[in-house]
Amino acid sequence: MSAGYSVANNGASFEVGVFDLDGTVLRRDLKITPRTRAALGALRERGMRLVVATGRRFEGAREHAGRLGFSDEDPLICYGGSMVRTMSGSETLLHHTLPRTLGVEVLEWAAERGLHARIFVDGRIITSADTTASLGHLRRSEEPGVSVVDSPADWLRDGGEEPTKLVIVDRPDAVEGWLEEAQADFAGRLFVTRSLPHYVEIGGLEGTKSKALRFLLDHWGVDPARTIAFGDADNDIDMLRFVGHGVA
Repeated sequence: MSAGYSVANNGASFEVGVFDLDGTVLRRDLKITPRTRAALGALRERGMRLVVATGRRFEGAREHAGRLGFSDEDPLICYGGSMVRTMSGSETLLHHTLPRTLGVEVLEWAAERGLHARIFVDGRIITSADTTASLGHLRRSEEPGVSVVDSPADWLRDGGEEPTKLVIVDRPDAVEGWLEEAQADFAGRLFVTRSLPHYVEIGGLEGTKSKALRFLLDHWGVDPARTIAFGDADNDIDMLRFVGHGVA
C-alpha cells in the first residue's frame, strides 16, 4: 500500500478505509513496514475511520491490528466476516456460526479425501491429525488454544461448539484439484473461498467480509460508495466489489 494513495472519489473523500491483513498490510513474513504505518496514520489524521477485515481469528487479528495503531474500541472484522468484535474484546457486535449438521458434512467430506481440517470456535481451534501438507504449512506449536482430535466430525456431532468457521489445509498445487468440487458441493449453503495458497475457508453465507462490512456501515450510517477497501486474496473479492473503490 502506498503512503501517497489519493482518497478522493469524484471529489468526495472516503469516510471509511478497510484493510485485509495478510499480504496487504502485513508482509508475508508478518512484518509491517514504516511506510504502511505512516499511510494509516495519515488517513486517520484526515478523519477517515479505519477497519481491519481478516480471515484470522480474533486473537491474532487483535495482535496485528494493535501493531497498526488500532485502539480498544475499534471494531475488528475477523474469522473472514463471521465475527465483528471490538479490539478490547468487551463487545461482540456480530457473530455467525455454522449449523452443526452442515459443519459435520464438511468435515466428513474433508476426511474422505484425507485433508487436514480445522474447526474455529470462539477462542479455540479443534483440528484433525497432521497431514504432510499441514506439517509443511502450519506452525501449530506457535498457536495457543489448539486441540487435536481423532475425528473433528465426531467432536462436532457429539456436542462440540458450533463452528465460527472451518478451514481445510492442503498443498497449494493440490488445492486446485478439489476447490471447485467443494464450491459446487456446498453451493448455496456455504461460502467456500481461498484466503492463502494452502488455506481454504468455509463459513456461512452471512459470514463474509462484505456482509460484516455492510453491518458496520449500516451501524455508522455510511454509504458503501464512500468506502475504500484493500485486499489481495479470493476471500477479499466480495468486499472489494461491495465498496465504492476496491484495490486488489
